[in-house]
Amino acid sequence: MSDKAAAELIGTAILLFTIQVSVGQNAALAPLAIGGILIAIVFAGGPISGAHFNPAVSFAIALRGGMSVPEMITYWAAQLIGAIVGSLCGGIVTSSYATVSIGADATLTQALLAETVFTFILCFVILCVATNPKVESNHYYGLSIGLVIVAGAISVGGISGGAFNPAVALGLSITSGMSKLFYALLVSAANLVGGIVAVGCFRVVLPSEFEAGGTVGETAPLRGYL
Repeated sequence: MSDKAAAELIGTAILLFTIQVSVGQNAALAPLAIGGILIAIVFAGGPISGAHFNPAVSFAIALRGGMSVPEMITYWAAQLIGAIVGSLCGGIVTSSYATVSIGADATLTQALLAETVFTFILCFVILCVATNPKVESNHYYGLSIGLVIVAGAISVGGISGGAFNPAVALGLSITSGMSKLFYALLVSAANLVGGIVAVGCFRVVLPSEFEAGGTVGETAPLRGYL
């Protein structure tokens, strides 16, 4: 396993462990715990792998031209394995296994739209703060990414479950005995759609990055895998 894939596996495991433990205990401050640990691991893993920890993010980076399809698939595999390991460890610690589920008063359409929109926001922010040469070597990229997750979990967590990440949805489902697997698959698809929309919007606001000679991929803080 490459150092980049290992970083993605470890980082995703840390993220899922935190989600499993905080959500499994119904912690009131779970969004802050999850967003906080994401900020930490993005800064830690950024120089190594780019700190995606999310298949939708890797998909967006690939569409943007920052990584090849084979490399993206390697990242996806590492992220899913990490998600299973982290979720399993978290479940052992709390003796309970959480899943991503639709809110009691929400419809499937509402839940999937919420997942699509906030995954779009997450990927768009990442593209803007981590792949835009105009903000190269900035020191706020990790904070920006973590705050999106905090905002999303608080805003729509009660509607969609607040995954915004196929590894989260699938990892929690697999370790809970394939519970709500179909919904996890639908959430994963919605997350990927959000990534596609993010790349389209990024192209609109920064078209020079898609022209001949434009810089592609992640800028200095996250250049570890290029």
